[in-house]
Amino acid sequence: MTRLSLLLVVSVLLVSALAGGAVAQTDDGDDLYESLEEMVPAYNANADAVNLGPVNLAGTTNIYIEDGSSEVVYSITMDDQNRITALDDSRDEDAVRKITTDRATLERIAASENPASAFRDAVANDDIVITGEDGQFVEGVKWAVVNFLKGFLL
Repeated sequence: MTRLSLLLVVSVLLVSALAGGAVAQTDDGDDLYESLEEMVPAYNANADAVNLGPVNLAGTTNIYIEDGSSEVVYSITMDDQNRITALDDSRDEDAVRKITTDRATLERIAASENPASAFRDAVANDDIVITGEDGQFVEGVKWAVVNFLKGFLL
């Protein structure tokens, strides 16, 4: 549970929690999605080097991205080593977590030489927020505790 990928997923989920309504996809979202796809190998190559404490992002997480007056939602799936195994350009109804962030944060992570470290830093700095997806009580409680204690964990 100590991986940078957890932080990435959490930030995407946070954006979703703040939106609370209909999600609008923008044409600019396609460029961001392509940047994230290109970032995956570098992220996975560095995932082991980032210590996220007791946090693991295994499974599927929705990422909600503020993009001006609209919101873009992607989903990401990670394995037990917090490596990205799948990235989709739409919301996954079965995701248990959500990451909320803004476009600039994800662009910065995607452009980083070490996206896993950049993800961890974004979570530590509250540029990415991870929560439970709507209706996921246990995951919501888990992330409320992690977010409260992250100053000690990260």
